[in-house]
Amino acid sequence: MSTALRILVVDDNRSSADALCKLLRKQGDSVDAVYDGATAIQRIQASPPDVVLTDLKMEPVDGMAVLHAARSQTPPIETIVFTAYGAVDVAVRAMHIGARDFLTKPVTVDQVSARLRALRPTSPTAPPEEPEQLGEFVARGEESRGLLDTLRRAAGVPSPVWLGGELGSGRTFAARTLHRLGDEERATQTPFTVVSPRTMGAWPSEGTLVLPNVDALDEGQQLELVRRLESLASEVRVIATAGANGRQQVAAGTLRPELYYRLAVVVIRVPPLRRRREDIVALFERALDHFAEQYRRDRPEMSTADQERLLSHFWPGNIRELRNLAERTVVLGPEGFNLEVIHHSAMPGMPKLEEGFSLSQHLENVERSILEEALRQSDGDRTAAGRLLGVERNTLRYKLNKYGLLGK
Repeated sequence: MSTALRILVVDDNRSSADALCKLLRKQGDSVDAVYDGATAIQRIQASPPDVVLTDLKMEPVDGMAVLHAARSQTPPIETIVFTAYGAVDVAVRAMHIGARDFLTKPVTVDQVSARLRALRPTSPTAPPEEPEQLGEFVARGEESRGLLDTLRRAAGVPSPVWLGGELGSGRTFAARTLHRLGDEERATQTPFTVVSPRTMGAWPSEGTLVLPNVDALDEGQQLELVRRLESLASEVRVIATAGANGRQQVAAGTLRPELYYRLAVVVIRVPPLRRRREDIVALFERALDHFAEQYRRDRPEMSTADQERLLSHFWPGNIRELRNLAERTVVLGPEGFNLEVIHHSAMPGMPKLEEGFSLSQHLENVERSILEEALRQSDGDRTAAGRLLGVERNTLRYKLNKYGLLGK
């Protein structure tokens, strides 16, 4: 039996904040709203909630400051951040600081509820929930349980599957699990074949065919793959793996729609490791067992402090990074248990942070570049540029004048 959470919603859009509070209260939680970052920080320090849900874009005190305040408490307060579409890089920085997760606006109550379920404490009288497990598949948390349930439901049909997710998140492993479940349901043993769509090697006549990273193909390779799929034997189930945003890639023109819609009959999203916190320690210990046996080395023991470091890490390399760390620890011992190298490196697309870096100058350079691009796309029409950027005429004129772009 779960107990209620004390939740603080922080958003300078009062109607959005109040609507979310109203919906969350119906679930039995104690929910309050504040409408600016400064008040949120005061509330967090005076009466810490269990969870903070905060918008990132607020003025003058933004959601990053709220996140810092929440994570500075003892114990740190779990925080979920909301960000506008296209500002995911900001949300990634928030994850580095310690945000539990981020949601792209507009946010639905179902999305928030799904994240809160993993944070909801259980009654001491309730028996602990047994972890799901299928072979090597570990599913202790909400996200991984949901993935395993989806794979089970998809296993009984031969429809093509699109497995989307970040690099290293275990997409091929999910494909193998789906294949194994299908064979169990049919009481058969069929081949599991991975073929690079770049080389177009021989395809099987039965079983499962996995085509990895199809969204990384150039246009000619994508068209050739569409052509070859027409001759695929009906007994073969095809699984494509790709990035997390197939539809966005189609909209951006980098992924052929005929390829995506040929393969994306059943779309399954593989969650990144940072959203599988309950699985992290178990996955790491299993990897330690594997490499200790493989290399005939002593299996390192994990301390409580080691486990806390695993749980606080962002895991940009996902399960692949976790397994690399386990292998390094088995080979090198305690000095191999080093999370700092990747943890502090810049994420893709981020500026290099070093002595002399100016945040204000960097942001001004980004703003100027966006203004110039808006003028280019609108052929110098300021009204059209304002619509593209979603800013009012006077605001646009002020910004153009600030960067000497009024005459352009």
